[in-house]
Amino acid sequence: MASIMTNTSAMTALQTLRRVTGDLETTQDRISTGLKVNSAKENAAYWSIATTMKADVAGFKAVKESLELGSGTTNTASVAAKSISESLTNLKQRIIAGQAQGVDKKLIQADVDQTVRLITGAANDASFNGDNLLRVTYSNDGTAKDKDVRILASLSRDDTGVVPSYIDFQRQDMRVASIVGKATIEQQTDSTNDLKASLDIKLGAPGATFIDGQNLGLKSLELNITDEAGVKRAVTVDLSAIDYDTDLATTQGLIETAINAAVGPEFDVAFNGDTLEFTDQDPNTDGNFRAKIDGLWMNTTESDAFGGLADLSQLDVVNNAAKSLAVIDKMIDSVIAKATVIGSIENRVSVQNDFVSKLTDAMNKGIGALVDADMNEESSRLQALQVQQQLAIQALSIANQGPQNILSLFR
Repeated sequence: MASIMTNTSAMTALQTLRRVTGDLETTQDRISTGLKVNSAKENAAYWSIATTMKADVAGFKAVKESLELGSGTTNTASVAAKSISESLTNLKQRIIAGQAQGVDKKLIQADVDQTVRLITGAANDASFNGDNLLRVTYSNDGTAKDKDVRILASLSRDDTGVVPSYIDFQRQDMRVASIVGKATIEQQTDSTNDLKASLDIKLGAPGATFIDGQNLGLKSLELNITDEAGVKRAVTVDLSAIDYDTDLATTQGLIETAINAAVGPEFDVAFNGDTLEFTDQDPNTDGNFRAKIDGLWMNTTESDAFGGLADLSQLDVVNNAAKSLAVIDKMIDSVIAKATVIGSIENRVSVQNDFVSKLTDAMNKGIGALVDADMNEESSRLQALQVQQQLAIQALSIANQGPQNILSLFR
């Protein structure tokens, strides 16, 4: 039926034009944004998933920054630990040279001291962005303030939300810090000098280095005593239970009492300032004193008063060459073990950093599969819709001419 009141053909053509125009606008929007899902109305499920994953990707960018910072810190510590290990090997060679007869031990000791300063500097300078993995700091109560290290390594999503995971490890203390200094030793049994040995132990004023009740970190004192007849005995004094008590003088008294009880009546052991002195009390009738001391060494633990390489402060090829050689291997083994820990963490951070990069790329790829527009497909669709739009406009024009054709019947 033909009607001048209702133009069905024009209505159909207009609906087609509206649909084509809408599809064309959608295609143009996809081409301009590069997204096929740009809002929740376009695909609520895909938009929700993609938005959540984009938030996770942003979180992984922060994780990667944390890992990059951790990589710089571990790399710096690893380089310093390697330098310290090499310096200790060189130090061992110098100490071995100091065992020989006829060498100038004072010159060798000067070289040893310079190498110790080099090691001290390497441990102190192993800092990246203010963080040093080779130095542990302690409170006055003897507890470590920053021994534990945590590097943000990843994020995982579960029903409760995002859960972070970390690379946890401990700083490897390689500081050269000790309250114990080098020992001075008189090696002759027929000497007229009654002061046979001395050892510097700087306990400090109350509250400065130690607080009341804090353990001193001393393990044991070792020495050999040889009498005039050539009889030699080894003495070990356990000092591990001695705490800083009340004040400096009281604490020194505790050390003196323990050592005097172990060495016996041959020596009077007492502090002179910060120096612990071993004085021979019993001269022979010829005016010579009857005993000598060698191998004097204070074993310590790593605490607030002692760094990871505290024994370096006692190395002395002039007065204590044999004992210095005996302890250098232990220090080398200790540094190798600590450098191994740093190296393994350095590798773990590097591997995790690479994994996070690949994981982020995979997530971005997944997000793209959900919401990115296929530009080849959209380009083809755009051309097709433009043709459809032209045809729809032409069809609407033809449909609008229908009532004019009806009027011609009445002419």
